[in-house]
Amino acid sequence: MLPGLLVELYRIYDFTVELLESTNLTFLFKGPWFSGMDMLVTVDPANIHYMLSSNFNNYTKGTDFKQVFDAFGDSILTTESEAWKNLRKASQVMINHHGFQKLSVSTTLSKLKDGLVPLLDRFAEEGTTVDLQDVFGRFMFDTTLVTVTGCDDPRSLSFEMPEVESAKALHDIGEGILYRHVKPRLLWKLQNWIGVGTEKKMIEAGATFDRVLFLIAWCVHSANLQLQPVQDQ
Repeated sequence: MLPGLLVELYRIYDFTVELLESTNLTFLFKGPWFSGMDMLVTVDPANIHYMLSSNFNNYTKGTDFKQVFDAFGDSILTTESEAWKNLRKASQVMINHHGFQKLSVSTTLSKLKDGLVPLLDRFAEEGTTVDLQDVFGRFMFDTTLVTVTGCDDPRSLSFEMPEVESAKALHDIGEGILYRHVKPRLLWKLQNWIGVGTEKKMIEAGATFDRVLFLIAWCVHSANLQLQPVQDQ
């Protein structure tokens, strides 16, 4: 099926929708025998609920999955069983906390008012062609970083549209993981070992994330130190 997919690559999103609509929302893609590209694609809500909720224990990720997504370490995306349950519970506690929800709303509204709307207004006034995926990606990146860490706004969503190192690293990791799905495993493992191509970008992106997370941890630690005297009183 790969040649047919490549022919439609220029309109891949529309093509995927049409394909799923014509196959009752679930489609088995068969790739070349040596590539490991056989994939079951589904957008059926009943299937998704069955796999991710009501019968989750039947769908283990396995070692192959963890190798492909190794850039995310032992996160909720790659863990399973008890480790996954513990991370999920911790995430739910944070998301359901009143303070977190209040911060999320205020951060999003502030970013809309002071960032996204003025930016789109300026683009409209100047007649500038803009990549909306890039714009909304920056909006999500800024609001998520502030909401989750409590650190200062990185302001990647601005008139200058600066390149943000951590956002670029995230993009490179996502691209690398995508290519791992369409390359023979031996090939991308060899590239990772040698340090070339998209695998080299992933290695560099991982180093960037280590550095950024260290700075975030320092930011959070500094904020806690500033609050400590007030809490002691």
